[in-house]
Amino acid sequence: MKKNQPGSPRLPAPSGAPPALSAADARFLRQAFTLARKVKGKTLPNPAVGAVVVKGGRVIGRGATRAAGEAHAEIVALEAAARAVAGSKVSGPKGAGAAAGATLYVTLEPCHHFGRTPPCTRALIRAGIARVVAACPDPNPRVAGRGFAALRRAGIVVDVAPSGSSWRTAGEELYAGFACWILNGRPLVTVKVAQTLDGRINEAAGRETALTGTAAQRFAHGLRARADAILVGAETVRVDDPDLTPRLVPGLPPQVFVLSRSGKLPPSARIFAASRSARTWVVAPEKPRNLPDHVGFARLSLRAARAGGRTLARELLKIWAGQGLHEVLVEGGRAVWSPFLEAGAWDHLYVLTAPRFLPRGDSWTKELSPQWVKPLVFHRFTHLGQDGLTEFRRRTSAR
Repeated sequence: MKKNQPGSPRLPAPSGAPPALSAADARFLRQAFTLARKVKGKTLPNPAVGAVVVKGGRVIGRGATRAAGEAHAEIVALEAAARAVAGSKVSGPKGAGAAAGATLYVTLEPCHHFGRTPPCTRALIRAGIARVVAACPDPNPRVAGRGFAALRRAGIVVDVAPSGSSWRTAGEELYAGFACWILNGRPLVTVKVAQTLDGRINEAAGRETALTGTAAQRFAHGLRARADAILVGAETVRVDDPDLTPRLVPGLPPQVFVLSRSGKLPPSARIFAASRSARTWVVAPEKPRNLPDHVGFARLSLRAARAGGRTLARELLKIWAGQGLHEVLVEGGRAVWSPFLEAGAWDHLYVLTAPRFLPRGDSWTKELSPQWVKPLVFHRFTHLGQDGLTEFRRRTSAR
């Protein structure tokens, strides 16, 4: 696994185990995280979870959460264990017997409620799992420690990565969007801006301008890989014709939402190609007639299109929440950033600054009122090659 760039949002792969976990625990938990990352975005609205079953120091089953309504990671791992253990006599649910006395490593607390599938805790107990090692508790109030409690009542040893440890941090970052969606009824919103030292975003209005270097671009692609969806404006599509894939880093292409008040979009744009593995959506008051049938459409009210600002941001958040999206990257341009920043409808703000001056270009804060800075809390500054990355978080009291 390649080392992440400084300040990268991609999840860390901790090299040392926190105090409560052994070196072997760290090795197997790392495998569980790898499994979870591979399915991120494919399990919505469920969180992407990875699980590994270990018996006698050997992995006998691996699993990751499947599509909504299908098996969770723990069940997939138990079924894999049953298939791997030759001649095992399965009794009860799949995996029982094969996993008896084994340890389950999982990135998130096993569920303890009936949803589209039965509780994972029940399957783990019936399978005879002796120990569960988890990275973090589930933020869902329907679980929130109840899964761990049920396992312990059944005599299963439960070890959870300590608060503040690298494993707990990795888990909390992986499920930050899920936590926002389940607790606040909306996805976690990240805004990414690339600017010059004088706050410009291009050489002149309507002109495509590459500002940052390779390291900063790789960071931006890491943001794409983490997101479930990206929002861009119609002007960005018309001028830049971006492909909006995380091609510089490992990761799955996110869905793309194009905000268009007029509905006038070039059907030949790369994001509308039928070969894309993730769906593209157009958000507009009326469905454009010249777009391919495979492009999705989400209707934007005329009121939101005309009012912009808080009204527009809230309507977009409602659309995404209804689709079960956990993390959305607002990538540009200015007409797309401004409503979220002005309304305070964002969680993370990343400002990439190139060491250049473009006095005739557009200012990225031109449409923002002075009040937009009130929720800003400085988080970190990092050098990315010749460029600088400034990270902000939204003030907790303003959420």
